[in-house]
Amino acid sequence: MPDVVVEPARSQFRRFITANPNHFGTLTDKVLAELLPVIEPKQGDTAYEEIGCVSYSPELDRLEATIVIKREYGYSGGPCTHGSVEWVRFFVDFGSGWVDAGASAARVFDVPLGRECTGAPDHPYIAVAGVDLKPLRKFCLTPVLPRVRAILSWEHQPTPGDPSYPPVWGEVQDDTIQIRPRRIFHLPDVVDVGPALQIDPKVLAELVDQEFVPVPIPEPDPVGPVALNPQPLPPVGPDPVPLSVNVLSRLYSPDKLKVLAEKAVDKRVARLALEPVPPHRFAAAESSSALSSAMTQNTVATTSLAYTKIQLDWGDILAKLSDGKGDTTYEELECLGLDDAARTLVATYRVKRPTGFSGPPCSAGSTEYVSFWGDFDDDCAYTYLGTVKVGAHDYISMPGGGLSYAAILPLDVDRYRRLCTEPGLHKVRAVLSWNTPPSTTNPDDVPHWGNRLDSIVHVLPGPGYDGTARMTIVGGVATTEINPVTGVTEPVAHIAYNGAVLDSRGCPFAGRVTVHGPTDPALYGTKYRLLVHNATVGGMPTPVMAPFFVVNSAAVGSWVTPGLDGWTEWPAWNANTLGTLGYINTSGDDVWQVELELQSTSTVVDSQLFQLDNTLATASADPDNSAHLAVDPGQLSAQGCGKFTQGMTIHGTFDAHDTWFSQWWFDLLPTALPANDLSTSVSIPTSQAPFGSTWSLDTQHLTPCGYVLQLWTSDRAIIDSVTTGRALSVNIGFCIE
Repeated sequence: MPDVVVEPARSQFRRFITANPNHFGTLTDKVLAELLPVIEPKQGDTAYEEIGCVSYSPELDRLEATIVIKREYGYSGGPCTHGSVEWVRFFVDFGSGWVDAGASAARVFDVPLGRECTGAPDHPYIAVAGVDLKPLRKFCLTPVLPRVRAILSWEHQPTPGDPSYPPVWGEVQDDTIQIRPRRIFHLPDVVDVGPALQIDPKVLAELVDQEFVPVPIPEPDPVGPVALNPQPLPPVGPDPVPLSVNVLSRLYSPDKLKVLAEKAVDKRVARLALEPVPPHRFAAAESSSALSSAMTQNTVATTSLAYTKIQLDWGDILAKLSDGKGDTTYEELECLGLDDAARTLVATYRVKRPTGFSGPPCSAGSTEYVSFWGDFDDDCAYTYLGTVKVGAHDYISMPGGGLSYAAILPLDVDRYRRLCTEPGLHKVRAVLSWNTPPSTTNPDDVPHWGNRLDSIVHVLPGPGYDGTARMTIVGGVATTEINPVTGVTEPVAHIAYNGAVLDSRGCPFAGRVTVHGPTDPALYGTKYRLLVHNATVGGMPTPVMAPFFVVNSAAVGSWVTPGLDGWTEWPAWNANTLGTLGYINTSGDDVWQVELELQSTSTVVDSQLFQLDNTLATASADPDNSAHLAVDPGQLSAQGCGKFTQGMTIHGTFDAHDTWFSQWWFDLLPTALPANDLSTSVSIPTSQAPFGSTWSLDTQHLTPCGYVLQLWTSDRAIIDSVTTGRALSVNIGFCIE
């Protein structure tokens, strides 16, 4: 890479915002912002990175954001360094305001500009960050189409709970997604579709614009095992039978489309709904079967005559479907990238129209197929990686900008990892095909309905296949990022499967500690077991026997139960894409040790210490883990009652301690704390508040009512190998008269 000059606002970004959080004028706390001068105004700068797409997988309940890495420098170092972090925080609005859905991150580096095999530049490259979502799911008669927001911020995590957070380097992007509906009727659905319960099937059929839909029968919520990262998805009900071409021709008749258009909220959608759905669209699946020689001559002849009876030209339909031009009128691939942390390829496509997807949500609808290809040898020879299916339906309630979907393919990334001295940039391809599976042998094939998209991705450096049995991740953190002596995470540690950067002060572990290993084919079938013991007090190691959850390459989950004395077969990638070796259910605050033993040699081949912290800071007498909140006794009545006149200033004391302290903060219920009305003797929330710390609350802006003042304390523990920080509150109640 030639010598380049990166502007100080980028190269010294961390130093600037540490010295003055309002250096760039993006501090959202108005009180602090008035006290800290703006040195260099900057907000939403996308010179180095930007959001490509924001999308959602209804099949996997996962939000995704693609990140376009635009330059070969400006990311704090090459692949042999720690590089830097692109943070993405997601918010979802189901109709009542933005709700924080969590944050994830992608690690990025300075990668020299090169040429891919065709001679084209290998920049920009596309990274992906995503989070799992527990969505608001409703019966299929009530579509759920929430707005989603992604905030991209380089090197500085967007503030939790703040959908208006202004990134210095990065941007904010909104889109609309579709939540997978239920076809099983639950009691709360009465509010949404109660009138439909009392009408006969034919009337209900008219309501949803299809031939026949069974009247929903209430059924209990499905109950299944709960697992961690990822979780098995609950069933959504029985699959209906696909609508025939005959039925679809009536569904998309001018009269039906006119009635449907009247239900649209968006004027553009209403106009689109009035446009005819062409026969080679709604008859594509059946006609493509004939083109692929899947039908006998007699069947083809019979089908042709049947089409003639409903005034469809069979020959014309076949001719249009054979053109291979890639029609993107209804759907189009927009982004393709690699989520190296989650080990998935993510393709984002947009559904542009409200009709033409073979029926509304309560019907079988249709299928969007996305096939994935990779050129990891960089020789312009694509290898087929797999195909993902995503359900598609007509949504008249969609916005004019359409709906954004993600197709997510698990990828055995470890087989492609190289040394950090190698660029690691590779070309990948996605092919979108509506209602007809795309080719699995010809990467250049373009379907009629859909398109093809190429991208460059960066496979991060690391150990590839070497046949060594070891533990690669413990408690959600790479073993190379856990101190081998203390069992606490190193300053540069992050959560392995979502990229989230951990507190540089070091983090302990709590709850379930998950252990992962390499998915090396050389290890398949090897018998192993995990042994665990308390290293602080000593004792004999015992086998880990807890069942653990795995997900295969088709994104289908299942449980694995260790055998006698904990012996289990080493996972194959196609059956266990994350290489999960076991779950350790922990307790206490000691240092534990996990060991990996192979049956073939009866020897321990790897071990890892991990510091536990399962104690929460509550209103206890424990000086190391406690939180207290009180009103000065002199301000209470003789009966100890907290009644105050509006305008009084209430005084009190508080303290907040934790062995693995993160921060403290105050909240007020049932309303937010008015700005500037609460003051504390300890000004930095990330510092522990010692015994005798004071607070005061000016009540002039509080209307007469009952209130609860809350003191929250959070720690740095890694919870269940997935997320960080537990927060608990201690509360006091008072009245304003």
